[in-house]
Order: sequence, then structure tokens, then C-alpha cells
Amino acid sequence: MTSGPDPAGGARPRAARDRDHAAPLDLSAVAGGARLQRLTRILALIGGGMLLFSVALSLVSIIGRYAFSAPVPGDYELVELTCAVAVFLFFPYTHSIGGNLTAEFFTSGLPVRWQTVLDVVHDAIFALLAALLAWRLGSGMIDKIDNGDSSILLQIPLWWPYTVAVACMWLLCAVSLWRVAACIGVLRR
Repeated sequence: MTSGPDPAGGARPRAARDRDHAAPLDLSAVAGGARLQRLTRILALIGGGMLLFSVALSLVSIIGRYAFSAPVPGDYELVELTCAVAVFLFFPYTHSIGGNLTAEFFTSGLPVRWQTVLDVVHDAIFALLAALLAWRLGSGMIDKIDNGDSSILLQIPLWWPYTVAVACMWLLCAVSLWRVAACIGVLRR
């Protein structure tokens, strides 16, 4: 398959185009990276399980509501909380495999070395933002604990999901820093 213009006016083969882009980062090349990637994968699988639970719960509640006039009490609360937690469980894994959406319109023509330098900058900023979010979510969690906030029907303490969110944001920060280290390792070669 061919794509992209060739300087001679034809199309360049995909293999030639792919050589112009940085290879996906291998976090296992950095000390502790393999364990970190395994942890993020396990958390993402747990998040997937939580989403499947939410779907099953919704299905049971809908069938119960319309077939037996007996919905699952608090189904909205459970779905809301499990989906929120699942999203945070996905963040570290998605970033560890480089799965976040990137706009490469201006950078795709740069040499691989410069693309890697930009990846270092990107991941360092991402680490700072993840730390900022972890700090603010931690502050929100403390407020929920102090106020004793809980869900309306099931009385589930609302600080519980915040603990997962805070931990996952700190893990995302760590993943970003590991990616910085991996990029620096690539630059040193």
C-alpha cells in the first residue's frame, strides 16, 4: 500500500513513510517500566469489567422496570459511580501505550529526533497536568469526607470514587515521567 507524496512526484510506500516517524515507546526499557505497564493494563481491565457491570446492571434494571415494575434501586447512582471510576482506570494505560489522540499535522515532517524531543516536552507537561489534577481531586476528596457527602438513594460515600481517581492521576503522572525517561533514553542512542 502506498501513501504520501514522494519527492519525485509519486507515492511513497508505507514502510518508507513509517521510517520517518518515531517508533512506539517501550516503557520496559526503563527500570520498573514493565511492572508499571503491567499495573496499568490490570487497572484498565478492571475498568473494562466495571463498564460491563454497568451495562449488565442497566439491562437488568430496564428489564425489571418494564417487565416486572421492579427496577434495581439506585441503578443510576451505581452506573454513574462505576463509569466515573472506570474512566480514571483507563487513563494510565492509554497513556502508557501512547494511545492518546495527537495532532501531528505540523510535526510529522520533522526528523524523528525532533519528534522525540517534542514527546519529552509533551509528556513532561502531561505529568504536570496529571499532578495538578491529582492534587485538586485530592482536595475534593477531603471536602467530600469532611462534609459526609453520599449518594441519595444508596448512601454510598462519594469520597470512595475520589480515592481511585486520585490514585490513577498520580499513576498517570508516573507513567508520563517514565515516558520522559524512555524518550531521553532514545535520544541518547
